[in-house]
Amino acid sequence: MHFRSTEQANFASLVEQHLHAPDAPLLLEGATGMGKTRAYLAPLLASGLRVAIVLPTHALIDQLLASTDLSACRGTASVTAFRPARFYNSREACQEARQAAQDAQVMLCTSASVIIDQRLAGAYNGSTQRDYILFDEADQLPSAAALQQDCEIGADVLRLYNIRIDDGIQAAVRALLAKTRIEPEVRAAALLIQEALEEPAWFRTAGLTEDGSIALFHRLPGRLLKRIANRGNVAFVSATLSVNGNFNVFRAAMGIERASSLSAIIEPAHHGQASFHVLEEHPVNSPEWLDKTRALMLDVDRPCLVITPSFDLSEQLRVPGATVRLRDETTAAAVARMTDGLLVAAGAWAGLDTPVQWRSIIVPRIPFPAPTILDEKVESSYINSRNEGGRRLRQAVGRGLRSPDAKLDFYLLDPRHEKVRWFVPSRFADAWKNRMVEGRRREVQLSQIERSSYYRKRALAAYGTFCHACGFTPRVDSQIHVHHLHPLHEGERETTLADLVPLCANCHALAHSESPPLALDALRGLVREPVVRAI
Repeated sequence: MHFRSTEQANFASLVEQHLHAPDAPLLLEGATGMGKTRAYLAPLLASGLRVAIVLPTHALIDQLLASTDLSACRGTASVTAFRPARFYNSREACQEARQAAQDAQVMLCTSASVIIDQRLAGAYNGSTQRDYILFDEADQLPSAAALQQDCEIGADVLRLYNIRIDDGIQAAVRALLAKTRIEPEVRAAALLIQEALEEPAWFRTAGLTEDGSIALFHRLPGRLLKRIANRGNVAFVSATLSVNGNFNVFRAAMGIERASSLSAIIEPAHHGQASFHVLEEHPVNSPEWLDKTRALMLDVDRPCLVITPSFDLSEQLRVPGATVRLRDETTAAAVARMTDGLLVAAGAWAGLDTPVQWRSIIVPRIPFPAPTILDEKVESSYINSRNEGGRRLRQAVGRGLRSPDAKLDFYLLDPRHEKVRWFVPSRFADAWKNRMVEGRRREVQLSQIERSSYYRKRALAAYGTFCHACGFTPRVDSQIHVHHLHPLHEGERETTLADLVPLCANCHALAHSESPPLALDALRGLVREPVVRAI
């Protein structure tokens, strides 16, 4: 088997060694773009074992089945795919695929499929009886957001089965489980929710979401997989499995007592080039922040990907020439519509790869996950949100580093980056240290003259929120300064309205460009004189 780098070959070697001599759960992190898929497929398929692919969507399965990685590694190995029942045209077709998955000795899967199979005692896809299980994108396993989605009975499902929640959640779940024919995924979620309702515990909560769905929130979501997670014949693979250079957070969330001695973080010494730019001038969500982001989008090198945490923000950032990902399409489909090399896409840190080598990536706001709300109460924690936000940022950087010769400019317009500074790949530590920073505020003054917000409010109320030198009226009041006609450095005194005048930031700076400051009439004469420039 040909590997394109030493790191890819090392990754494959670790999987091969663990497959043949499993000692404890294997934790493997490989940098984005390194080629993890080929690295783990090669030893699995070379073993001669039958392999089943169990992934949550058609798109992910089709991508893997059509990938050059699979064709390069496959040879004569048996590979079958099992999809959720809703993707099959008949019950017979679903049963046939399920049986093929149960007959396979190796399974590539996600958390949802194994949780469902556990609750149905192996009757879903037989994942618990496999000789070897490999979790791809394993960083999602401890995610409360991912688990809640997997263990949610949607309002549309309740309507489909004519289940009402008027008599309470427990009654609704019992009525659902009494149905003779429901999807196995729905039954497994109902069993988990029923268990949480009947055996209350501090680490799990079941309740109603804001849209009328019944959901389970688990403060230790990975613990639902604790039994399997501690088996020696299990491997966890991801580009973002670690936090701060170790697996402690992942192990704690999953309840993993001991990791394999082969566990490793494999970071290539050289894979792409990246420059980092941090713009901290304006608070997140402010009008100035939106304007700065729009201006940046029009100025950076293309192709440019703007990654947002919501579709609403994507719409706010619509600029001429930009393609905005729609709510009902994938990022890849939005790329196919792109014409000017500028894409604004919500949630683009995850999902299928795009065929574009992005030259610039802009993240206006760190994608901390939205809080989980059940029965009008916030259940999620800050720590989980911070870790998930950091992982998503690392995935966002990886979007621009898909090949060894990639060149990326990464722009971040959120001053909260210090909370998740570990998101930068270690090979770019110097690039991050030497990042370009705009708008950073530093408190380095030795003394401070006291100013009263009371007089500022009075001055703006009395004189208006416009510049009394040039006449400029800003969009927000914070852009107007209140200037003292008699400088404060002359000493302590009682301020009066007659001593104050509203000025824009430019005129305020001009007034103080001389000592003593320019009088108001002199300032007006300067800013209102016509300026003639030679051409």
